[in-house]
Amino acid sequence: MGRHEIEVAKSRVRIEDGKVEVLSDPLIKRCPLRSHLYGCEEEDRGTVKEVLESHIKDLGMYTSDRNFNLVDDPVSFGASEMIMDAMRDGLLDAAVSVCEGVGTVVITQPEVVETVGAHMTGIVSTTPIPEVRRGLLCRGSFILDKKCTIDQVKGFQKAVKAGYSRVAVTVVASRPEDAEKIRELAKRLRAEALIMAVHSTGIDEAQAERLAKSCDIVWACASKAVRDVIGPKALMQIGTGIPVFAMTQLGKQIILNRALSMPDQFLVQRAKLPRLDDERQPRPLL
Repeated sequence: MGRHEIEVAKSRVRIEDGKVEVLSDPLIKRCPLRSHLYGCEEEDRGTVKEVLESHIKDLGMYTSDRNFNLVDDPVSFGASEMIMDAMRDGLLDAAVSVCEGVGTVVITQPEVVETVGAHMTGIVSTTPIPEVRRGLLCRGSFILDKKCTIDQVKGFQKAVKAGYSRVAVTVVASRPEDAEKIRELAKRLRAEALIMAVHSTGIDEAQAERLAKSCDIVWACASKAVRDVIGPKALMQIGTGIPVFAMTQLGKQIILNRALSMPDQFLVQRAKLPRLDDERQPRPLL
């Protein structure tokens, strides 16, 4: 079932053959999203392990029993949910994501984007799971290579070479150079890239400045730098606890398209950004 290293609430975790080993204490002590999804009011090694074990048991994540038929969309404005709706509505052709057991993958079906990304956290490294690879391939996806390489720049290039011209790419916020390379590559290849920066907790202000110039959408997570640097430059903000910032017109369009797909009521108003609810922030901000 492979060996995988991930980050959860800024805790380092190893999952090997379906067994979870939490290697370090979570630096984030409370995350409002994890509280909402999993009931974790205070984070510690126990909550990290418990949630991951439930993902293994209920969804087959990190194992050969990976579920590719997830039907819910648990996060209102998560990256996979936005991409899924945009692909369904013809705004995007494909998505470059990361999945345990395969590494970087080009996904061409909206439901598969959601299945892969709905409960995924930051993958640091992963090793092959043949059943996951076969499950993705038979659903029209393209795997970057057989070594489980995680390289979103090469993934974007592979997607465009395969004939997809409007491609979403999720990048780790601590690697703004990936967003910059993808933006430049999109110009050269005459393709459209929707660049989405995720897992931003712990980035510094210099990294945030670079993301503000190269990304379409940035998730604030528990990042002080994103709130301080990116928030004031954003064109749109969704949420006041864990804000999602649109930096471009395309980013705004993708966020609004997600809102159109939801039955919920919304309040839309002009505001100076960022607008934060102090009681609903993750703690601490890093």
